[in-house]
Amino acid sequence: MNMTQIKYFLTVAKYLNFTNAANALYISQPALSRQIQIIEEEIGCILFTRNSRNVQMTPSAKLLVKELENIYNEYNIAIAKAQSAYQGLTGEINIGILDGTRVSDLFPGVLSYFHEKHPNVEIKMQYYSFRQLQERLNAGELDFIITLKFDIEKRDNLQYRVIEKTKDHIVMHKDHRLANASKVMLSDFVNDVFIMVSTEDSVESPKLILDGFQNSGVKPKIKFAPNIQTEMLWVQAGIGVCMLDSRNTLAGSDDVRFVEVDGVSDPSLTLAWEKNNTNPYLKTFVENFTYYV
Repeated sequence: MNMTQIKYFLTVAKYLNFTNAANALYISQPALSRQIQIIEEEIGCILFTRNSRNVQMTPSAKLLVKELENIYNEYNIAIAKAQSAYQGLTGEINIGILDGTRVSDLFPGVLSYFHEKHPNVEIKMQYYSFRQLQERLNAGELDFIITLKFDIEKRDNLQYRVIEKTKDHIVMHKDHRLANASKVMLSDFVNDVFIMVSTEDSVESPKLILDGFQNSGVKPKIKFAPNIQTEMLWVQAGIGVCMLDSRNTLAGSDDVRFVEVDGVSDPSLTLAWEKNNTNPYLKTFVENFTYYV
């Protein structure tokens, strides 16, 4: 049974009327009847019973409808995908986003553009740690990463564009003694546990913070977290304080306070990609993302 015959069978099963089914298929009723007869002879089953009033499916036909509908639908989907690929209309863009970063307001414009202009291009987004972003970008698993500028600006293999200028803040539990301060200095936290991501996750982040403390003339009590998500949870639990940028999702939490501090880095939110990335939609995405943002 070929796909055309499957289509004929499913159409008769839908209409339960050979004349109406033939009209829908733009063939003659005798030709349709002959094709159904050929199908029945091939599979050795009677599929339809007919009298002067109506057409009914046999139990064999009812079972066959369920199976063949799936096959026919999958066939049509496969054909549509192949045609779109031939026309250069399919593809995907994989984006990695730094854990804990608020980006919900950044994507509606570019997503709307791609939905309208390139509906068969799928945009996938996933959150990762500093290290995972770099590893997956280097491996070609990600086309773009959205991260903090200080972590990528020294990497010669990357190109980037700053999305938004953001600032460092000291983040502390709402019950911390300095929670109501308008601005603080790093030296204010000499007796606090200062949480930062480990060098295994980011080389730059802890280095910049430690350099800031050294310039302030103090040696903090350091507790390293494996990633930003853990760092955020520890601060919420009151285990210590940390430094986060103003785009971090904790900024909307009632459990913590973000207090301004003189910056030790440039944590601006940044879109970055490999210079040798060959994704045909890379340029279009960069242009439209930065335009809508």
